[in-house]
This record gives sequence, structure tokens and C-alpha cells, in this order.
Amino acid sequence: MPPLLSVVMPTHNRARYAMHAIESVLTQGDRRLELVVSDTSTDGELMRWVAQNPLGRDPRLKYFRPEQKLDMTGNHNAAIGASKGEFLCLIGDDDTIAGGLLEAAQWAHQKRVDLIAPNVVANYVWPDFRSRHFGARHASRLYFAKQMGGGKVSRASDSLALALREAAQGTDGLPKIYHGVVRRTLMERVRDRSGQYFHGSSPDVSGAVGLAVCSETFLVVDFPLSIPGASGGSNSGRSAMNTHKGKLSAESQTSSFVAAGWSPGVPKFFSVETVWAHAALETLKHLAPSTLIEFNFVRLLATCSLRHPEYGSEIAQATSEASEILGTPLLGLQAAVARERRMLRRARIRYILARAMRPTAAGGRPFVDGLATVAEAPPRLAARLVEMKLDWETAVRCLVV
Repeated sequence: MPPLLSVVMPTHNRARYAMHAIESVLTQGDRRLELVVSDTSTDGELMRWVAQNPLGRDPRLKYFRPEQKLDMTGNHNAAIGASKGEFLCLIGDDDTIAGGLLEAAQWAHQKRVDLIAPNVVANYVWPDFRSRHFGARHASRLYFAKQMGGGKVSRASDSLALALREAAQGTDGLPKIYHGVVRRTLMERVRDRSGQYFHGSSPDVSGAVGLAVCSETFLVVDFPLSIPGASGGSNSGRSAMNTHKGKLSAESQTSSFVAAGWSPGVPKFFSVETVWAHAALETLKHLAPSTLIEFNFVRLLATCSLRHPEYGSEIAQATSEASEILGTPLLGLQAAVARERRMLRRARIRYILARAMRPTAAGGRPFVDGLATVAEAPPRLAARLVEMKLDWETAVRCLVV
């Protein structure tokens, strides 16, 4: 009999985080859970740890090393393909699950709910995390949202339309497998229609866009089913230091897509904004090509121009490509991008001024300090939920599904 839930964790040369994430997931899970770890590491460190640790013999752990060389997206595809659970939850190798995840999966099974997309209401920051503005002041903390509980049923088509208007800059508001709970049949539908589960250079964005195309409704909840981690060696850590950018060919996340052809209209450099857009457009190309015209190239180009002005030539080339895609005169598109950039700059200034009113690193959010690894986060989160008198059943009690 297949497990109720597969927690899927791709990893690459990050054993210092992954070993704690594996330990945390297996410690919390029961026999209804399997943990699938696809390891493309070249250093062999995690492989040795699994071989020497008693957890490596836990029948719920499915650890494997793909035979062929895979990029990040390929590793995610392999990891999902190796899982067997009725429901799937994709996490990173510096993340963990929360105690309510299996309860939510059991509830979804009983209620015939196909997809739960939690908002991030708890997150852990590893000791090695640094940011430009706050240095190490976020490090070793577990943050909580001020409010938790409740949710709503959303239409997938509406969420996709909003994401395209915002140039697919993240997965907020979308159905998602990354830190979500997704019935396997939905992911198989994505693969059957497009050839694989994930496309492009950002699996989390691709997974969200693919599910938005292939599902009808999903449940959004303000309840922690997992605990995202932010480590110094992660994309989050690099973004916090403004070092998450460079040439496409120099980054393993994007280098394999250079020869295949980068998405027209997306500036040809590596950044959070460009990989998210690339993943969304590549996914739509395979699943819903008629919607490509709805992608907000103006927002993308203005965002890149504002945040990464050093890549002006790449942005100019992408603007010319977008002009052809949209059938818009180049001068008119350039003017629209300039207007959008001014609007985004004003919004950014308003955010900075508002943030200045909360000058601490926490910004008013509750937190607990001194956590050495992500494995220490779940019991602290559980204690917080007890204080709030909140559990999964309470959080979804008023929802009609």
C-alpha cells in the first residue's frame, strides 16, 4: 500500500543542511510518510552520512543518487518521479515539515481535497544567514506570523491571471507543490500534458504555474504545514546579500538552458526575477501557449531595470524581443517600461519608509532565538501553536470545501 504522503527533498552538495532536515522529517513522521531524497552531490558527504547513520536504514527514507548528471530542475523531476505517496510535498534541503502536515494530508484524503497551498506563517533562519541591512541579526531564529488560522478556496485560473499580471514574480497566491500538499494525480496530469513535472530554471515557480493550469480550485490556509529555511548557502541567502545574480552560463541553475534557448523577452542574466519568469514562460509554452501573450513583460523589464541596472544591454535586448512578441512598437514599449519603473520605485520608497518605522530585524514579528539547526524548529512551532490554541482542525473549521 502506498504511503499517504511523500515529502520530496532534492539536494546537491549541501549535506551540512540536508542531514538535519532529513533527521527532522523522519523524527516527526509516522508510517504514513515517506521521505524521498534525490542527491546529485559530487562531494559524497551526504551519501556517507546516510550510510553511517541509523536513520539511513529507516524504511521510510528513500535515498538515491541519480545515475545521470542532472541540473536542478532535472533533480526535482527525478525526485518527484521516485515518490509513491498519494499526496506530495516538495521542500528544500534546508527546510523541514511541521507537525500538522500529515494531519492535513489525512484531512485532504478524507475531504477529497486535491491541493492545499499554505501561506508562509513560520520560517527558520540558519546561523550562517546574513543580509546586507541586518547582518547576522536574523540568524538562528524561528519567526512566526502575528496571525495564523483561517483560509479560503481560490480558483486556479484567477490565481494564474494575477501571477501573469505580476510577471510571475514568486508563488504567492498560486497553488503550489513547494511547501504545499498536492494530490499525486494533479502532478501526473502536468507530466502527461507537458512531458515532465517541472520546466525552466525555477522548479517551485514552474510547479505552481503548472498546477494553476491543470487544476480548478485549491485551498489557501494561514497555517504552518512546513517550515521554510533560509541558509547562507541558499538562493535566499545570496539574495539577501544581493549576490544572487550573474551570467546565465556561470550558474548551474541556468547554464543548461542557454544552449536550448532562453525565453525571448526575459533578460539574459541570472537573477531571481529572470529565473522565475523563465520558468513560468517555459511551463506555459508546454501547457498553455495561448496564455503567453498575457505575461506582463512590462513589469518584468521594469523590475529588472530598477534592481539590476548593470545589465542594461541585456534588458534592452529583451525589450526588443518583447516588442515583437506583443506586436507593440519598441518606442511605445520602452515608454511603458519607464512608467512602470517609476511606479515600482515609488512603491519601493514607501516600503522602505514603512520598514524604517520598525527598525529591528524582526520588524515586529514574534520569534524565538538560539536555534542551531532547522531540526530544533518544529517543537518550538508546536509550542507556539499550543499557546495560540490553534491546530489544523481549528484552522479549517469554517471552510467549505
